[in-house]
Amino acid sequence: MNRLGSFTITPQESLDFAHASRDFNPLHLDAVAARRTRFGQTLIHGVCGTIKALDLLLEKIGTEAELLSIRVKYSKPATQGQTLEVFEQTTQGMTRLELFADGTRCQVIELEITDALTSVRPNGDGLAACTAGRDTPVELSIESCNGLSGEVALCWDEALMHTLFPSASMHLPAPQLAILLASTRIVGMQCPGLHSVFAQLDLRFCAPGTEVAARADAPLQYRVLSTDPRIDRIELALDSAAARGTVEAFFRPPPVQQASVKHIAALVGNDEFSTQNALVIGGSRGLGEVISKVLAAGGANLMLTYAAGREDADTVAADIEGALAAPGVCQYNVLEGIFPQEMTDFCASVTHIYYLASPTIAKSDAGKWDRQLFTRYCDFYIDGLATLLQQVMQRRSGDRELQLFIPSSVFLQQSVKGFDEYIAAKSAAEAFVKCFEKNHRNCTVVAPRLPRLYTDQTSNSKNSDEQQTLKVIIDELRLASGITRPLPR
Repeated sequence: MNRLGSFTITPQESLDFAHASRDFNPLHLDAVAARRTRFGQTLIHGVCGTIKALDLLLEKIGTEAELLSIRVKYSKPATQGQTLEVFEQTTQGMTRLELFADGTRCQVIELEITDALTSVRPNGDGLAACTAGRDTPVELSIESCNGLSGEVALCWDEALMHTLFPSASMHLPAPQLAILLASTRIVGMQCPGLHSVFAQLDLRFCAPGTEVAARADAPLQYRVLSTDPRIDRIELALDSAAARGTVEAFFRPPPVQQASVKHIAALVGNDEFSTQNALVIGGSRGLGEVISKVLAAGGANLMLTYAAGREDADTVAADIEGALAAPGVCQYNVLEGIFPQEMTDFCASVTHIYYLASPTIAKSDAGKWDRQLFTRYCDFYIDGLATLLQQVMQRRSGDRELQLFIPSSVFLQQSVKGFDEYIAAKSAAEAFVKCFEKNHRNCTVVAPRLPRLYTDQTSNSKNSDEQQTLKVIIDELRLASGITRPLPR
């Protein structure tokens, strides 16, 4: 295949594309909301990447053209700021484009494209203007989608499209591009809606003619063809005056809801952790949230930190405050290492540190070392921890004992394919904390290797839930504190 070119999509371009397509799914626009998905960060709209690739192809062709068909498989999502390389091969009238992000193929596009069949290229005059403001995506379950149908208007913003896709908007008929835009609006906003992942698009376009041109403003209709709850897959039929086809998408799990403090208080004695002045780094969600709630239910004096999700941290604190004494909450980014005053004050008497800071854990290509990914893990698990501990040791008063709780994963002994960088970084972190323990009198380290537990990043697993996670965490915290009381059944 020949290299056609490359592009990146910035957060601003994602926002512009959202206004052009009317797909305002927060997975693409809200970094805090996106971190509560299994992807852990904002993704580009898949269709935006597709049209960007078409834009490079049309730039090369340089003449007016029309799509006869397009089939896209979205095999792996790409993040904003990633460089996507596009490769092209044309054989017997069929063009194949492949998009790669950091060496991993993320889209395969197969299309039939021809010279313009009409002397006048249809423009956006008959299409609806894009309205101001943002729409809210519908939140559906896969069970509620059976028999669902609807339609979306074909919208067009000439200025935005020319800015985002200058060659595609110049050389392709506006109604064809508007249909591609409408497909992402259907998936991201209406069905599946809020918790969606675009998987595949297959469209065949009608040959342009007088009747089609006259009906350019006809909406794109959709109806659900099938659902498969076993794998959370849904297939929809698409139909408009100018094209027909199908879309496949998946439901992604909603953000994980961990057990409430009220529920946990029934399982933990109110004085089990009452001797602890506990600092939980990354206590606003995931395992940090569970640990914060268990410690609070057991009577610990608690301060939890968050890096970006203040709303998540406040929700955890409010749940604790509703039943117990309110914990302290402060923002702390382990990559920056800047202590806020309230954290400085707390560390003077801290007895326990629970370190849960982590980037998104990503699977890499098996057999291919990703140095950048390994470095990012080390920034969190080693450098960030070392900076924190150095400052804590400087601020602690007296010579009281300090316990560091830094959970790891059974991945380290299972050698799971595609996680070499994570395993190497976590192993290095375990070695680092052993050295820390050896070099600091009255400091102990607890580094359990936990099974796969229920968090935002593992919420698609069928083998774990909040109750299993709660049992494991309570058992581990009791073990670390020398408590042998069994978990009530």
